Amino acid sequence: MAVFQNISSDKNLSTTEIQQLDSPKDSAQEWNTPLRHSGRWFKDQHGRTLLMRGINLGGSSKLPTYPYSGSTHLYDEHLFWDHRNVSFVNRPFPLEDVHQHFSRLRAWGLTFIRLLVPWESLEHAGPGLYDEEYIDYIRQLISMMPAYGLKCLIDPHQDTWSRFSGGSGAPGWTFEVAGMNIRTFKETGAAYVHNTNAVPGDPLPMVWPTNYTKLASCTMFTLFFAGDTFAPERLYKGKSIQQLLTSSFINAYQHLATRLKDMEAVVGFEVMNEPHHGYIGLKSLTEFDPIVNLIFGDAPTPLQSFALGNGIPQTIGVFIKSWPFPTKRSHQREVNSNKVSAWLEERECIWKEHNVWGVNKVTGIPELLDSAYFSKHPSTGVEVDFYKDFYLPFVNTYAQAIQSVKNDWYCFVEPLANEKAPVLTEKDHHHHMIFAPHWYDLNCVFYKAFDGRMTHDVQSLQNGGNVFTATYFGRKGAKKNYRGQIRNIRENGLKNMGEKPCVLGEVGIPMDLNEKEALKTGDYTRHIHFLDAVIYALETNLVNFTLWNYDVCNDHEYGDHWNGENFSLFSAVMMNSSSNTETSPVNIALSAIKNIEGDTDSDHDLIHSGGRALAAAIRPYASKVAGTPITSEFDMDCLEYTLTFKPFTKEQYHELSTHGYDINTSISRRTEIFVPGYHFRSESMNIQATHGTWDYMPDRQTLYHYCPIGIDECITIKLKTSRTSDRSCLLSIYSFFFLHYGYIILFLGLFLFLFSFADLQAIQYNLYLHSIDDLSFVKTILSSPLSSFHN
Repeated sequence: MAVFQNISSDKNLSTTEIQQLDSPKDSAQEWNTPLRHSGRWFKDQHGRTLLMRGINLGGSSKLPTYPYSGSTHLYDEHLFWDHRNVSFVNRPFPLEDVHQHFSRLRAWGLTFIRLLVPWESLEHAGPGLYDEEYIDYIRQLISMMPAYGLKCLIDPHQDTWSRFSGGSGAPGWTFEVAGMNIRTFKETGAAYVHNTNAVPGDPLPMVWPTNYTKLASCTMFTLFFAGDTFAPERLYKGKSIQQLLTSSFINAYQHLATRLKDMEAVVGFEVMNEPHHGYIGLKSLTEFDPIVNLIFGDAPTPLQSFALGNGIPQTIGVFIKSWPFPTKRSHQREVNSNKVSAWLEERECIWKEHNVWGVNKVTGIPELLDSAYFSKHPSTGVEVDFYKDFYLPFVNTYAQAIQSVKNDWYCFVEPLANEKAPVLTEKDHHHHMIFAPHWYDLNCVFYKAFDGRMTHDVQSLQNGGNVFTATYFGRKGAKKNYRGQIRNIRENGLKNMGEKPCVLGEVGIPMDLNEKEALKTGDYTRHIHFLDAVIYALETNLVNFTLWNYDVCNDHEYGDHWNGENFSLFSAVMMNSSSNTETSPVNIALSAIKNIEGDTDSDHDLIHSGGRALAAAIRPYASKVAGTPITSEFDMDCLEYTLTFKPFTKEQYHELSTHGYDINTSISRRTEIFVPGYHFRSESMNIQATHGTWDYMPDRQTLYHYCPIGIDECITIKLKTSRTSDRSCLLSIYSFFFLHYGYIILFLGLFLFLFSFADLQAIQYNLYLHSIDDLSFVKTILSSPLSSFHN
């Protein structure tokens, strides 16, 4: 094993300290330690600060493997509706393939796994009937993680409630509990399900989030979180629908927790992926707010959805993509001309039953009877708050149920998509709670376009910002844009939930950007720039994250095989096109786990085969820090990584000791940095540290730094290649200058051109009056709204 050592010239370790150093056993990206936390930071057993990163496994895990592949482009009239007899065994991949995939993720430094386990995968057969065969498979899968240094959290994944309402998550029987007929969702417009809707002759396919404004999803979320409040008259076999749904969900994951409590790799359970409020809190049922909802394709209003579900034909608006607003109304079309009901026989709309709407006896036209029904408690008239009144009580109950199985497990809590963190009060459950939001560049994801020239702060626009201050130019501008958005999310979490660690549970980029150009050419340059800006924003904000996603089913035609998404960092199509069967990753030797990069170019190519945008995804990072991190930043263009941290003081070490951390070994003073062979394997390294000693072990992809005792100054560690070309950095600067300022100059020119002829003459006259030494006029121009554009 190659080892490179250096002693810094300033405040070195003493000879005695060096002799007492513990020989490292683990690589930087391995999490072979119990997970703890102190305030906003995760900790290992030695009190070191952890910065964890990993990936979601995986997109196709939302779908069953039996009785047929659940890919959303497939439809079988008989098998699709048999929702009680399905199996999710081999999601995310068969056990015989575990080694190749876990080895690859370990080599990529993505070792914190968010493991998708939809409610349907556990309890599809009916309430209280658990799929023990699938749970056995999950146990075997997780039991293999420690050998690769992996940790995982369990993600009860859902999207728009269920597969049968156009997403994933809940079992099909939950609709039966509510009295809904999943077979008629297409004709009634209650849901857009790709399996059933995306066939020749249908309107153009919509993106799946539009189901959050459809009858099926909105109704189920409302009943799940607040059925006792808003639909007390509707019971299932004499029982409260809300109590049946929530207790079934909690009991299912508590049962899974019981089966996994001896699993070393499991650190905790998430509450629910991207929860939604349904109708709860809507101040008016006349329309959905386009600022917070995606209005696209068939877009019935809430009242129209109620009427359609009750068998009353409606003429609804159809929306298409547009600019500068995301969508615009294109035309209208009639839906449900056959007067089909979305409710089971002898049932009518649950919201009609509760006098939310009715049919005018004179005109026969549906009308709202109480447009503000869901904004206030029907009995008291008091305004409701989704988080305080419904979501957090559920979160508290769920967390207590999971932690009753294992008290030191963490509970990962996320807000509604694109919303601020819930406010935890003294009455809420705080033990081992983690803030786990999601973030995407919604503009780029919706339009599936990124060229690095211009990005927009959608977060700011949603909160009332203007387009001038929310527009950024160039790659540097994108980094600044995304960094600011992630900072806002992190700070809001600390403010609303308290000093708790933050894990971005989902963040990623579409791989089918720009009309799928890269899928045709193999050139992922723009994807690399996009993902570089995203991960730069995450690492500079010192947050933990799991990228979306790693999917073994990914191909160029159907992407991740779920609703047309294509986010996976891995694609077997690319692996197969670049590798023959004799060099397939299946044949990676078990002995190569610890030295996964191998000694040959073929070993190196093998482990990265199938990867996409890896130049940005695989990057150096400090995983275990003997102090408090201050900055962590990778310059991808110059291949330069910088870490600055404040070493623990003697008082802090004493405090760590009182809280049970093992600080009596040199490990507590060892910082570990993942140095990926993908970038640095063939390079001569230039490593600098302001204080301390370091060992670089390329076979482990790890730089070990040892902090001297008694250092009270910040330590900066910088690593780059010895042959990092000044020319490449200069080219990067030049390209940034011309791209960045070129667009501003072009925009200024266009702005001036739009003036009237008289205004142009006035400008020319002003230029004539002001000498070259008098820049006041130029300052006036630069103080205009254009100067608020970000760079």
